[in-house]
Amino acid sequence: MEATPLDRDIVRFRWTALSVVVGSLVAIVGYVALHGWSAFGELAVAATAVFLSKLAIFGGNLQDLRFNPWELGLIAWVIDLWVSCALLAGLASFERLPLAGKALADANLRAGKTLREYPGLRRLAFWGITVLVFLPIPGSGAVTGTLVARMVGLSRVASFSAVAAGAGLAVLTYAAVARFLGNQWERLLTDPLVLGASVCVLVAFVWFAWLRVRRELLRS
Repeated sequence: MEATPLDRDIVRFRWTALSVVVGSLVAIVGYVALHGWSAFGELAVAATAVFLSKLAIFGGNLQDLRFNPWELGLIAWVIDLWVSCALLAGLASFERLPLAGKALADANLRAGKTLREYPGLRRLAFWGITVLVFLPIPGSGAVTGTLVARMVGLSRVASFSAVAAGAGLAVLTYAAVARFLGNQWERLLTDPLVLGASVCVLVAFVWFAWLRVRRELLRS
């Protein structure tokens, strides 16, 4: 019997998830082989920090930290890939767990609210999810992005790809800004005009971009 589109999507997603798992494990083994098991604790701490907040990427400018902003951004991105894969692979299983079930129910409520607030997500589909995950706004992120992607009817592979793209753009932006500030921090701190102008330009750009995107997302 010929495979249905759903069957093909499941097979493709399983291969995608397997690639993420194998790639992550290879990277971890390589890291431990280079730096020893003692460095694994630092990796775990860094992973926890960027999982809780991507603002931790800016900590890569600290001299006593092993990871630079680009490396912290990569860790944050891989964690988002894992989160998306886990949700897409085991939503039903998570719902039956006591704590995870409640957390997932809350996340579903947030996803539903986001979808009601931005009806254009259904129309824009893939790129709408990518933008939703990319923008640092309430109701965004890998969890909400994955759930909204399934709500609007994207396949598992398309949902994962949209979340991966949005999360990748987000961590690249954080890392690039962190690296720029790391190279320019002395000048910024000693020249208030440069600091003020830089902040104003950044805020203006983000606000203008958000207004344009929000207008599209509000359209049904």
